[in-house]
Amino acid sequence: MQPWIDSITALLDPASLMGLSAFQVMLILALGTYVSEDLACITAGLMAANAQLNLGLGIVACAIGIWTSDMLLYAVGRGFRSGLLHGSWTERWALSSKLAIGEKLMAENSTHFLIASRFLPGSRLPGYLAAGALRYPFRKFMFILALAVAVWTPLLCLLSLSFGKLLLPWLHDWRVWLIVPAAWLSLSLLGKFVSRLFSWRGRRLLVSRWIRLTHWEFWPSWAFYMPVAFWILWLSLRHRSLTLVALCNPGIRLSGLAMESKSEILDSLGKNNPHASKIATWKAVPANTPHLRFAELSKFMEAEGLDYPIVLKPDVGERGQGVAIIRSASAAQRYLTDCRGLVIAQRYIGGLEFGVFYSRQPGADKGHIISLAQKHPFSLYGDGVHTLEELVLAHPRAVAMAAYFAKKFAADYTGIPALGQEIKLAEIGTHCRGAIFTDARHHITESLRASVDELTKPFHDFHYGRYDLRVPCLEDLKQGQNLQVLELNGMTAEPVHIYDPSYSIFKAWQDACKGWTQAFTAGAILRSAGHPVPTLKAILAALREHRNHAWFEADTLHTPQNNPTPPQA
Repeated sequence: MQPWIDSITALLDPASLMGLSAFQVMLILALGTYVSEDLACITAGLMAANAQLNLGLGIVACAIGIWTSDMLLYAVGRGFRSGLLHGSWTERWALSSKLAIGEKLMAENSTHFLIASRFLPGSRLPGYLAAGALRYPFRKFMFILALAVAVWTPLLCLLSLSFGKLLLPWLHDWRVWLIVPAAWLSLSLLGKFVSRLFSWRGRRLLVSRWIRLTHWEFWPSWAFYMPVAFWILWLSLRHRSLTLVALCNPGIRLSGLAMESKSEILDSLGKNNPHASKIATWKAVPANTPHLRFAELSKFMEAEGLDYPIVLKPDVGERGQGVAIIRSASAAQRYLTDCRGLVIAQRYIGGLEFGVFYSRQPGADKGHIISLAQKHPFSLYGDGVHTLEELVLAHPRAVAMAAYFAKKFAADYTGIPALGQEIKLAEIGTHCRGAIFTDARHHITESLRASVDELTKPFHDFHYGRYDLRVPCLEDLKQGQNLQVLELNGMTAEPVHIYDPSYSIFKAWQDACKGWTQAFTAGAILRSAGHPVPTLKAILAALREHRNHAWFEADTLHTPQNNPTPPQA
């Protein structure tokens, strides 16, 4: 390691810069501020400590670079709001979300905020973009930022000079190269954390992160399933096949591991089924021109006597992706234009929504309901005073998904909902999109099990998966009557009762492992009956296709509520 350290410290030798003029060094520092303002100032201070550059010249170079880069952010914000910079690259840079944050900060006290932003890392980018977008007076902006830079730049350079004189003699010790980056990283993280403590919004966003960290129901899928993956590996060794689980539902492509078609599953479930009336009326709208697709949808609605709202969703999807409740012809046209693949149109069913996980051994006449969960929609109500963002951040549960709601309601996030106006944060029964799940296994009855048995029996090649259905009331669910199936999911469906907020992660892991055990068992029975086991190559190809599939998230497009619903007691 020592030769590597010596090569770096050699750069701090005054002789190493003898080939560059003072002007060239200043130009490098000025351009360096466009990458990292603070790092450029620290570099100038260290160079002054090592007698490589006059401190005054370093301060001037950094100040000019910082000031001009701030002006550039102002120009970008102004160009974006005027429409000159709209495009895919600006969206990837998330200008719109940064502008929304900055506009909120600017609205509170623009001048004081602009001064303070120079000393609060993380607030400069959104604040300066917002200043341009809101057309804050350019001369005033230029003057305020010049004063702030005139204070900030010498301060940071002088601090770097002071610490540099103490630090330079120790640079040949390899331990310093570990301590300094670690200290810098710690200070940066602390600065970002502390800056958020100075505003209510920042503190609530910290609360959001804390809830997502400490409540497992908000963890990403990979974090939850990591321990379950070891159990799956054990089951694979026990049954001497890694892909056996993809055999448990021969009637579904790869048993529902990836790229399963919702329309093919519903078609197989309803074929020659005397209980097909329990499936919500649906139709596949093939890929075509938007005009022809809308004509096909209108024909279906007319034939079935349907009116808006209806449900549209991609034929291939996961975790509620792309599912939308469409309330007008214009919204349907917009959806069919944006969603390029096969779309399922389905009658909108009101009432209570449940996830019913069903398991049946191959060849058996009866199965078991191993999970029952109720899916609750989630709404907030306006008070005529606070913005939608403030309502979300103030709510003890909504705050946990503040980042998702900020994206979903980007167009209305800083608006103030009217008194009593209902804002439907989660209308689709999907947990990762805001719905609340509660354990409803105590409502499982013999009548419900028998009803699901009757519905499933004609679908001989289905043994393990989850029905998503709606019923008018809880009593109908217990009696197994008036069920309306929205869709049937295969192998990767979850026993969603585990997402009950009171459910422990250890019980959730245990129940998930039990489910995979049953799926492997079903696959083993079918293998012994002569069914071919899917190959690993086929599964990997499907997973790759699934990952590259062009998803369309229609539910991130927020439609304002035209008919506010008053709060209910």
